[in-house]
Amino acid sequence: MWSGLLALAVHLLACVDPEKDYNDYVNRTVDAHAPPPVSADSGAETGPLYAPDAGFTSNTYFMSCLTGNAEGDPSKASTSVATVTFAPKSGGGGTITFGDRALKIDPTSLADVSGVYYQASPASAPVAPDGSATVTWGNTTIPGDANPVTGMDLVFSSSSMDLQVESETQICGNFSGNLIQPLQTLVTGPCVFRLLPSATAPIPQLQLGDFHCP
Repeated sequence: MWSGLLALAVHLLACVDPEKDYNDYVNRTVDAHAPPPVSADSGAETGPLYAPDAGFTSNTYFMSCLTGNAEGDPSKASTSVATVTFAPKSGGGGTITFGDRALKIDPTSLADVSGVYYQASPASAPVAPDGSATVTWGNTTIPGDANPVTGMDLVFSSSSMDLQVESETQICGNFSGNLIQPLQTLVTGPCVFRLLPSATAPIPQLQLGDFHCP
């Protein structure tokens, strides 16, 4: 009996053209697989991401990074003042310069800085037409008074951030750093940016759901 069933199965498979059947299926069900229409006020993405068409310069960005050591607690995020300059180029994309300086624990404004300013390298990193860019740093230190998790100095041998730049008010990133003191580990997490009107403006209160990129 089993040999007869096996022979029948082999015969049936020999008569089937999987690629043709799949293409026929796709053609018959194309309407069912099309994405649903998106209304203008739905809040969902309506198309691919693109780099800004216009350039901008600002040193009033509040940057907050929720890395693994913060354990999902926005109050323990690492915060900084970020300086971002974007120069578009013909055909899409452009170049970006990026630097930051740590903010003290529980800052009330961007004036509550700590440590030194770190300029990312290279001086002008390329931005792809979809708004993506990567900036890097060498050895950097976050002072203990800017570390809300343990209050200890954090020393990185190198770090980078994958940025997504859509407009002057829509920037985010994903941080990755090689921590070497007080322990050796890879630190990663999303970073969000808020453009503030001045260095004395109040610090925004972020929620866990704000930390994503894009």
